[in-house]
Amino acid sequence: MEKDSGGFQGIPWGASLTHLPALVLIEPGALIQTYVYQRHPPEFGHISVESMKLLSVDGQFARVMIRYRGANVHRQLLAYLELRFGPIDTQRGAMVRGLNQQYTWRGEETEITLTYRGLGERGFIDVGSRVLLPRFLDAISDHSF
Repeated sequence: MEKDSGGFQGIPWGASLTHLPALVLIEPGALIQTYVYQRHPPEFGHISVESMKLLSVDGQFARVMIRYRGANVHRQLLAYLELRFGPIDTQRGAMVRGLNQQYTWRGEETEITLTYRGLGERGFIDVGSRVLLPRFLDAISDHSF
């Protein structure tokens, strides 16, 4: 990743989301809280997406999950991510063609993964704090799989 933002859309990793007027808490939880933007449809890089959820763990902003549809939206988002964070890393094992594609950008603080399923034209973007993301595993029971 060429330019690590240290957060998402101006919100730094680890910040509290409780007092941000643009967000609404939709899933309170003891460990994980889920927020959405009040504006609809949500936008990422000035591109309309289907849904965007911001998650905090123990009250600290840690992750964003974005869903979108359509090959055209996929191309726009991929171009935006490459422009903002650098070219796609096409190391051995990277899935950059075919029905299922996956791209990853890693910075010192942030990790972004885009997964696109050509069948059904559905895409998912996961943006998270490299420090706080492992704490989501604490919320998963050993018996949940």
